[in-house]
Amino acid sequence: MKKRILFLLLAGWGLLGMAQAQDRTVSGRVTASDDGSPLPGVTVAVRGTTRGTTTDANGTYRIGVEGDQTLRFSAVGFAAQEVAVGGRTVLDVALTSEAGNLSEVVVTGYGTQERRNLTGAQSSVDVGPLSTLVTPNFATQLGGRAAGVQVSVPNGLLGQAPRIRIRGTNSISSGAGPLIVIDNVPVATNPYGGAGAADPLSDINPADIESIEVLKDGASTAIFGSRAANGVILITTKRGKANRGQRVSVNYNAYVGVNSPINRLDLLNAEEFVTIANEKFRNAGQPEQARLDDRRTNTNWQDVILRNGFVQNHALSLSGASESTNYFFSAGFLKNQGPIVANDQTRYSFRGNFDHTVNKLVTVGASLAYTRGTFNNLNTGGNALSGNVTGASRLLPNVSPFLDPTDPNFARFEGYNITPDGAALGQGANLRPVDNNFTNLAFVLAKNRYVTNNNRILGNAYVQLNPLQGLAIKSQIATDLLTQDDFQSLDPRHGDGRGSNGYVFQRFRPVTLWNWQNTVSYNRRFNDVHDVNFVAGTEYQKRTSRFIDAEGQGFSDLFFIQNNLISGSYTTQLSDGGFIQDAFDSYFARLNYNYAGKYYFSATVRNDGLSSLPIANRRGTFPGGSVAWRISKERFMEGVSFISDLRLRASYAVVGNTNIGFFPYLGTFGAAQYGTQTGIAFDNTGNPDLRWEQSKKTNIGLDLGLFDNRITLNADYFVNDVDGLVQFVPTPASLGVPGNGINRNIGALRNNGFELTLDANAIRREKFSWDVNLNFTYIQNKITALNNSQDVITTYHITRVGQPIGSFYGFMWAGVNPANGNPMWFKGDGQGNVSNNIVQYDIARNNYFAYNPAAPAETTTPSSLSATTDRFLLGNSNPTFLGGVTNRFRLGGFDLEIFTRYSGGNKIMNLTRQESLLNLGFQNNGREILDRWTTAGQVTDVPRVWIGREAPINNTSSAVSRFIESGDFIRIQNIVLGYNLPTSITNKITSTGIRSVRIYAQVQNAFTFTKYKGLDPEISTTTGNADFGLDQNANPIIRTSSLGLSIGF
Repeated sequence: MKKRILFLLLAGWGLLGMAQAQDRTVSGRVTASDDGSPLPGVTVAVRGTTRGTTTDANGTYRIGVEGDQTLRFSAVGFAAQEVAVGGRTVLDVALTSEAGNLSEVVVTGYGTQERRNLTGAQSSVDVGPLSTLVTPNFATQLGGRAAGVQVSVPNGLLGQAPRIRIRGTNSISSGAGPLIVIDNVPVATNPYGGAGAADPLSDINPADIESIEVLKDGASTAIFGSRAANGVILITTKRGKANRGQRVSVNYNAYVGVNSPINRLDLLNAEEFVTIANEKFRNAGQPEQARLDDRRTNTNWQDVILRNGFVQNHALSLSGASESTNYFFSAGFLKNQGPIVANDQTRYSFRGNFDHTVNKLVTVGASLAYTRGTFNNLNTGGNALSGNVTGASRLLPNVSPFLDPTDPNFARFEGYNITPDGAALGQGANLRPVDNNFTNLAFVLAKNRYVTNNNRILGNAYVQLNPLQGLAIKSQIATDLLTQDDFQSLDPRHGDGRGSNGYVFQRFRPVTLWNWQNTVSYNRRFNDVHDVNFVAGTEYQKRTSRFIDAEGQGFSDLFFIQNNLISGSYTTQLSDGGFIQDAFDSYFARLNYNYAGKYYFSATVRNDGLSSLPIANRRGTFPGGSVAWRISKERFMEGVSFISDLRLRASYAVVGNTNIGFFPYLGTFGAAQYGTQTGIAFDNTGNPDLRWEQSKKTNIGLDLGLFDNRITLNADYFVNDVDGLVQFVPTPASLGVPGNGINRNIGALRNNGFELTLDANAIRREKFSWDVNLNFTYIQNKITALNNSQDVITTYHITRVGQPIGSFYGFMWAGVNPANGNPMWFKGDGQGNVSNNIVQYDIARNNYFAYNPAAPAETTTPSSLSATTDRFLLGNSNPTFLGGVTNRFRLGGFDLEIFTRYSGGNKIMNLTRQESLLNLGFQNNGREILDRWTTAGQVTDVPRVWIGREAPINNTSSAVSRFIESGDFIRIQNIVLGYNLPTSITNKITSTGIRSVRIYAQVQNAFTFTKYKGLDPEISTTTGNADFGLDQNANPIIRTSSLGLSIGF
């Protein structure tokens, strides 16, 4: 037996030597089959090896082969071809246009497949435009580029984590964001928090991304088991390829641009403010307080908090391949100055990807990425006295941010206009300062610091054995190492640091994630009709997160709050910290089979064990399956020439959601204080029956290709039934349970809807082409079970059986009484319905009375506005339809892309109008208040103004239909115009090493069409599941104009 093995090994090495002795070069030209035009950028690879190249501007290529190998030609928009070389040295190929690119190999969970063989709902995102877009976080650009994917941001602050939902919101209280996998490694995605906004996904350099796949249904996500309930996003980074016969390819891309706010609040000027402010006092019978100074000062405080920010980005990559090795190295630098004063981002990034074929049996590889990111932030609190938009909307416009040099307080506050006690903005010529002690934003933005520094390493290494044809055994170890270093400094003279005589906060937070995967895969075709793809494996993951906070108050001098806590410089010392660790182990398998490309079957199973759940419920098995039938290959379809592809798909799977918190099942004790004594106390009531949330996904799909696949259509209908939703269920206060509640698996919901994706090569000529991509998604969400079917009511929302999650719940506005200017609301009928009875709030008498249409001025019958019986459903905060349209045009060397995004069916609670723009204190307002009621008989939607009566007039801290607005919009998201230098010029300068030059200009967030009165219809300062859709003094999102240059060597 040993002799036989030795003989086989020697024979194998001998054959390898013979093959190497037969090396030769094959060259040729790749053209388009429809018009014969040359195709640049086509990938030419030797099947079964890492060798490859790309065609040049004339469509030509050169590549080395060994013996009778097979070349694979592939390009986006064209069907891939595999051609045996035989004895040829010249091989020309014509590729057929294919809008859906069905032969393209795409990444799936723990493997790859040709797109034509997918049986699940999986969408590819075109990453080409993403690499040159000015974006602090590539994930914010995914919305509208794939059906079923909704992406929104809380505001325009750099570093904010986007809210990503795939096919709706799939939980009530647990995490609902997708699993993010980079190069087969699940990565940390929870926002850092601390001194300011900083999102882990902003660490990824978009220029390094090769592909993005979105897995949506059970068949696609089941391989990820307990982590797949909210969908999966697979990101693959670039690997090395040879170029035009060269071993090294160098690409440099740079852009510069300007960030500006997309919109501004429409505020009163100084004269208008004086008029409205004094009217508030006069109506209340009080003396006027507002005055214009001799200079007629007119300050728009938005000029203090907003700016035009400069942005620059540089990305350099080096890649190549030899006969056995491919490599990709990149370096990037981003300096992004946001349109919000004091907010900017700096990112340094490096990546190296390496693959090496040791011999026919062994392949090894490694990837390493390092990112250093810095975010400078500020106070953006929606209710904060130093919040930038909150303050800019309320600060008095007849007061300057700066003092006259002759003012006695000029030196103390370095020229900033601040009251002598340091409490608020100076009052100027007014008889009183601004209400609530709102601060001078110019001072706090200049003097306070909010800095987050992140260092992140993403790395993996693998070894793969190929003992038999089609059989691969792979082991990969990976890590995600993150350190967060926060620093916050608040000036003691004014603003948030005044009460503590200066304040410094520091946080150090290291997070470590280890992941080890072992897989066996087998991929073979038998008798030219049986295709088998099998993968099985194990996965182990461990995450450790800890942090330590240090705080100081009462500083002896300003010098000691600049960069770090300095021992002995402060009187009050505070500290905090925490440690969390969790892990899971998994065992999985998937079998894909198709017969003759007509009949498809796929089955998946995964068993997960999660440390955060009780031992009895720790393990779970998640099965999935799918089938497909390619009708277009049946004989009865042979005469239907215009149908290129027709396929039906169906899938069902059970997956889970592990994002339910850390060890919520345990009854735990935590650190506590009793008076001055430290100790421990019971802080969580355990539930030994707790398990993960479970999602049952059903999908039925149709794939259609017309006219040689120049038009492709993908349609999917989906149902996602989620049960075992974790709810914090109330317990009697007499039990003494912490928080008076316990976590239980008791809720359920359903998401169902349909998706459409259309791709079309509308026009394709030698010098002109027009391609269109359109996607549309419709989603319905409904809560189907709660604890005893009891409503869960919060300040602005309600969670109720039969209603969508995130439903608004509040008072129904009935308008303004023209007779007296009183606000009015509809009453309830006692059964939860709106009645015809109306109640009005008598502003002058500070009480509620019934409204009598026959005698509108009458206020004699006492009434009430009840939070129990007079609140109603006011709409859904989550969109019910969304999508995007991409138009690409090419004319000669010019190209133009216009990407449009749309969304709607949702409502927004405009708290900015309710709390800030229409406030009734001694503060500024929005121009809407100019329409206030002033005389009997006047018809308006703005009640009479009265100092101090804001709460009952505007229903503050309550939802009311007066401030509930439509969130529908259409946005021209990106306009990109580019020019590629003609090959006639680049061919003449080949001696310089330049092979391609592209110049481009682009505008992001160019235009938005909406009826929403706020800054932007996508803004939501709340990003949770049940409380989404609140716009509370959010910062405007960013419009960017930029110029760029790409050079290839």
